[in-house]
Amino acid sequence: MTMPALSLVMTTAGLGRFTAAQIEDDIDLTIAYVGLTNADFIVAPTLTALPGQFRRLSTISGQSVGDNIVHMIIRDEDPETYAVRGFGLFLADGTLFAVYGQSTKIFEKSASSTMLLAIDIAFPTSDIERLVFGDTNFLNPPATTAMRGVVELATLAEATTGDTQRVTTGAVVKAMIDYAIAAVGEALDGLMSRTIYGSGLVKGGGNFYANRTLTVDAASGADVRDGIALDLAVTPASLKAAGIVYLVESRTDGASRWRRYSDGLVEMTGVSALPASEASFTLNFPWPFPVECEGIFATIINTVQTNDGQSTVQEVALAPDHALLFAQNHKTPTADAAGGFRWLARGR
Repeated sequence: MTMPALSLVMTTAGLGRFTAAQIEDDIDLTIAYVGLTNADFIVAPTLTALPGQFRRLSTISGQSVGDNIVHMIIRDEDPETYAVRGFGLFLADGTLFAVYGQSTKIFEKSASSTMLLAIDIAFPTSDIERLVFGDTNFLNPPATTAMRGVVELATLAEATTGDTQRVTTGAVVKAMIDYAIAAVGEALDGLMSRTIYGSGLVKGGGNFYANRTLTVDAASGADVRDGIALDLAVTPASLKAAGIVYLVESRTDGASRWRRYSDGLVEMTGVSALPASEASFTLNFPWPFPVECEGIFATIINTVQTNDGQSTVQEVALAPDHALLFAQNHKTPTADAAGGFRWLARGR
């Protein structure tokens, strides 16, 4: 049978001695003996003596067990018979340190029995190591984070609520794991029963009880040229197979333009000046062709619409990074006709 927790009242005198001991090293905080009473009295912090005390026991074992808790055991092996309704803890100097009492009996002792009273006292301060007890060879303290001792085993219900005062056994842990596995299984069953379907370009699907593959079919060149299918994806390969040419890269610098297409064709355009008289000259391309220049075409710029001036630009030789050209006059050149020329070059 588990006895409910007993709330001891620290007396004013006991609290004073305990508080003073925190700053005065010469104060003795030894719990020297315990007084027993069978009287029905009012517990108050002003008590300086235990009302109706009939027995004094000095067989006390105690120890600080951590978490601000002191565990104490009182033993009486004498062939005495009595009942107890209250008890008090006395310091070595006779100060009543703490007291407890109730109207009903706490316990009764027969002459042939041994009385062992275990008391756990929680203090609001961590400096309880100053409390001193007598013999400690029959302590049976509660287990704490700093002390081995007696523990209470948690039930499954207590363990699942996160109880921090009881110890969980292997059986309870197994039951908790089994419960968790069952819960995960139920969740997985719900997930596996769901179905994924393809839509639009995506085909395939099914529930999760087997591996599923979703696919997107690629259009062929013929499919791209037909332009009918709604469930096929157009890829660069299908565009190439269909013979469709598209712009891959472009560059711009002022009046100069550069375009590269998917079939490898490169086009370059620009505006350049003409020499002042008939002569060969070099046109340097803004960007070199990757492989070669295959041709260049030129148009004279004649904004003033004169009949005089140079009339053609002729190709002499081509290179990836330049073109050697020749400017030819068909009439007498004038200053008004020197408007330059616009050119288009193609290559790869």
